Amino acid sequence: MRRPVRAAAVLALLAAAALAGCSDDEPGATTPEHTLPSTPAEPAWNPCDALDPAPVSRALGAEVTLEAGTPEAPRCSLLPVEPGGPTLNVTYAWTQVGLAETIDQLQLPEGVDVRTPEVAGADDARLVVNVRDDAAAVTGFVDDGDLVQTVNALDLAPHDAATLVAATTEVVRQLSAAAPEEP
Repeated sequence: MRRPVRAAAVLALLAAAALAGCSDDEPGATTPEHTLPSTPAEPAWNPCDALDPAPVSRALGAEVTLEAGTPEAPRCSLLPVEPGGPTLNVTYAWTQVGLAETIDQLQLPEGVDVRTPEVAGADDARLVVNVRDDAAAVTGFVDDGDLVQTVNALDLAPHDAATLVAATTEVVRQLSAAAPEEP
């Protein structure tokens, strides 16, 4: 059974928020049904498989590289080539809770701006933009069926919020264009 993603946790730390499924399993359970095979039957889907860092670099005005991890430890990050540059991390969740409902449940702090970018083929997309003197953080969400993908982007001062929004929007568009229909 799928449970709703807890919306308040999504942006607890705006730049580090991630959508994750909940379960009734005890942490650290080691019964056979909780044991992972030593090698997966097929490689796990990774949202990084569809990302092209070149358009993201152009949007940022700074080069980023793609870090997809390994099949055993997948991750999806666009990391700055130059130290101190903007960083973008992608997560996803299979959920039956719509994006609009999730955004409505968020208790966003004062000054956070929620935008609805145009994303061809997506059921819904949102950008949550939080700009402060010391950092700009943008969380992009894209909803394609039961898949909600999240991009957390952070740029420390001196930052350019407009380019961070443009780069996050580019990643959201790429993710939606390559979204699988089922897990």
